[in-house]
Amino acid sequence: MKTQKLIFVFALILMSYLANAQKIGLLMDSYFIDRWFIDQKLISDKIKELGGECIIEVAYGDADEQVRLGRKMIADGVKVLIIVPTDAKKAVLIVEAAKAAHVPVIAYDRLIDTKDISFYISYNNFTVGTLQASYAMKKVPAGNYLLINGPVSDNNAILFREGQLKMLKPSIDSKKIKIIGDIVLESWSEIETMMKMDDFLASIETKPDVIIAANDALANGALQSLPADLAGKVVITGQDAELSAIKSIINGNQSMTIYKPIKPLAFIAAESALKLARGEKLINTIKMNVSGGQVDARLLEPIVVDKMNYKDTVVKDGHIKLSENVEKQ
Repeated sequence: MKTQKLIFVFALILMSYLANAQKIGLLMDSYFIDRWFIDQKLISDKIKELGGECIIEVAYGDADEQVRLGRKMIADGVKVLIIVPTDAKKAVLIVEAAKAAHVPVIAYDRLIDTKDISFYISYNNFTVGTLQASYAMKKVPAGNYLLINGPVSDNNAILFREGQLKMLKPSIDSKKIKIIGDIVLESWSEIETMMKMDDFLASIETKPDVIIAANDALANGALQSLPADLAGKVVITGQDAELSAIKSIINGNQSMTIYKPIKPLAFIAAESALKLARGEKLINTIKMNVSGGQVDARLLEPIVVDKMNYKDTVVKDGHIKLSENVEKQ
């Protein structure tokens, strides 16, 4: 009898805990890039660890569907909404709905360009572009450069390109570096990169000495299109430190990638969401300019990874494991 009473009391406590758990919405863009699986798991696991409940929806690259899902999650009673926006402009519609319902919004890794978001957490994406260009210029101080960047619907893609061009400008002005192509894609697509690269290489006799690709998917798409005699001879940048990119770097085909450790980004997002749900003030933030005003933000610093330091960065952090045989591929 005593045991039954204890079980009953425990069940009441558990039910009370679950009823009072803060419901946090996590609205993803897609899983087209492998890293987003990691982001989702880290954020949702951390929210649960902190006593919250994580509700997850995925738009699969459809901006209109993401707006619909965002409105649905708000109607379903999430206390805070974390969004990886598919389209920075269309996602403003979700923020407007959230504001009307008094639901704070965290823009995760991609900015939603409105002062009505409560928090923006990302890496310094302008710095990503400067690091890519700086690395390339050290390897090839003078030569033909090709830029390949993602869609302007993603504010990060704009920042990557701005950072690249700012770093390259003095050498462009002095004629040391010639930009032979500046490709802006419609999506973060390896296949689209291959198609654009095939068209580009067919239309120009001059071949690139450097390809500044904004991320690893674009870098791999560019690699697939390069003539065999250029493989390993063109400096190619990337970003996201994907396993395939690390293998390519070890093999000497891709030159570098930008590593943005996911765990600190995900944990800050989860912790901030629970604080906002409890009505607490966020700390250690900066003010960042957006359309119509400023928002609270945290911008972490990205890391250059190449053949010389991948063991001390992505392997050491557990992002890539040596047991995955990256050195044998």
